[in-house]
Amino acid sequence: MNITLLRLEACLDRTWEALNTGHWKDVEMRHRYCYTICSVLKCIVLEMSCQDVEDRVKIDTTTKIIEQIDKGLLLGAPLDDIPHLLTKIASRVNEKIGSTGASKNPDIMQCDSTNIPKNLLPGLDWIRRYKSPSMETFYRDIFSKKVPAVLEGCLDHWRALTHWKDPKYLIKMAGTRTVPIEIGSKYTEEDWCQHLITLSDFIKSHVTKDNTKVGYLAQHQLFEQIPELKEDFSIPDYCSFSDNSEDILPDVNAWFGPRGTISPLHYDPKNNLLCQVFGCKRVILYHPNDTKNLYPYDTRLLCNTSQVDPTNPDYDNFPNFRNSQGTMCYLNEGEMLFIPPGWWHHVVSLTPCFSISFWW
Repeated sequence: MNITLLRLEACLDRTWEALNTGHWKDVEMRHRYCYTICSVLKCIVLEMSCQDVEDRVKIDTTTKIIEQIDKGLLLGAPLDDIPHLLTKIASRVNEKIGSTGASKNPDIMQCDSTNIPKNLLPGLDWIRRYKSPSMETFYRDIFSKKVPAVLEGCLDHWRALTHWKDPKYLIKMAGTRTVPIEIGSKYTEEDWCQHLITLSDFIKSHVTKDNTKVGYLAQHQLFEQIPELKEDFSIPDYCSFSDNSEDILPDVNAWFGPRGTISPLHYDPKNNLLCQVFGCKRVILYHPNDTKNLYPYDTRLLCNTSQVDPTNPDYDNFPNFRNSQGTMCYLNEGEMLFIPPGWWHHVVSLTPCFSISFWW
């Protein structure tokens, strides 16, 4: 048994090296398939090894199993015949140990934005707000015209709005799961990097207490990895409108972190509904026609990102930014922001925040 485990770990280590060499898009799919298969085999061997042992050893082994499954989900690729194999295994294992990390009672997330100044920044206009717009109003006045809008009162039925404020709930549901965390002020800075840690450790070290290094669970398909959390929210009906005849489900991403996380000024090619589960974010937007005034990076990887910080612009190096005309909003708990394709947006968390974005 030990020899088999050593061989599997050697295979995983070698495949890991292949996965982390060069750009992710250039990784051969066979390496990702290999990592998935070896992850499954390692979990089977670990499960077999903990038969007839004391509970403490079983808990430690089960934790290792869930850690390897998450690495397989993050770095491997779904197998063609059984694409949800790792997800299903993870859900079953997580039922056994889901509450093991909840006993340390981390501090409650301080996400109240009542006392935060919400003034209009110089040179910007407010984004228009709508109170629970009908499907017809959304399509006619917002979606078809491709203009940003804040939608109020559309998420009141989401269980996430009440449950996810409590870190003990998130830790119980997914505390043992390994997630990718961005470390650093923002992805355009040299100090930016990524770490794999458990959600429980992330909450305790970055969200519920101050940390000299900002950590951000950003643009991660958390709900594909942990489908149990899907029960706490639903895809907004507004996502049913399409720019073409294709009927495709939206890409759903999680954005979770402390006060001070920053998404630099950038644009995305899809429609986006950014839904605020808790906390408050300040969002600044610019029309695609302003691209010439926003100085995108010349590099291929950052060509959709501006060199300008709209909250502290450097007019000496970026003089044309004076000609831009932006809008802004404060996105509060229970609100959603429609960001049309190609619209530049700069996002700052003013409190600990959890957001869900729907791209389609």
